Amino acid sequence: MVRLGGMQALTGLIGLALVLSACGDQKPGVTEPSAAPSAIAPPNAKLAMLAVFPDAVNGEVAIPASGGALARVERPVTVIAGEAGRFYLVKAKEVTAGCHACSASVSVYYLRDTNGALSLSAPYRDLYESGGWGEAGEITALTLPRNGGVGMTDESGFTAQGCTVTNVSVYRFDESGPKDILDRAPLGRSQDAIDIGGTVIRPYTPDTDFAINYSGNANSVPIDATVMWTMENGVLVQSSGMIPEAVASGC
Repeated sequence: MVRLGGMQALTGLIGLALVLSACGDQKPGVTEPSAAPSAIAPPNAKLAMLAVFPDAVNGEVAIPASGGALARVERPVTVIAGEAGRFYLVKAKEVTAGCHACSASVSVYYLRDTNGALSLSAPYRDLYESGGWGEAGEITALTLPRNGGVGMTDESGFTAQGCTVTNVSVYRFDESGPKDILDRAPLGRSQDAIDIGGTVIRPYTPDTDFAINYSGNANSVPIDATVMWTMENGVLVQSSGMIPEAVASGC
């Protein structure tokens, strides 16, 4: 393993990455948010990993198999921009053996940028399990339009006996740590004559915090429905529309 030398070199690399990010540079396999409230572009996710794991090679950390546990790799998924120089590194601990029944452990690290140098503010390790085949689900930045909160969505699913279902969870990055504000809302289903997919709308209306449009067919009946959620007591509560029964019932 190659050790990257010195805080001075790390600071220079991060500063260069900020410039490249602002010019639209994007590394393969890293999802960048489409919009962010920060005036500073998010740093390259692999270099953000170095602010947390100085020994990371190519931005990843290998975890050898031990004690019956399969080998894993910790890799950056995305960096989400907050306000006032804050950034959120989302990382997945994935199984490298392609295990069908395995999921990935997702962590979030709160970072702060000071004159082009990233530092770790708080680690939130192994928050939850996501995805299948040892890999995390599709994780994307989310800005809650009414209160300016920043967070992420995680679209995950599984297939069993010919039935595929997907769901979406929403986390908001609070001062005290990431908060699960929507836990696995039904997003889609594919089975026999049922083929319905959900798309997260970003954002929907000024008086709505979160929305999903469902479209497809259920036993030859066309589906086109929009369901909306609003924040109540710190969580997203369904406020308008109905999740299609074929999706809500699952497999």
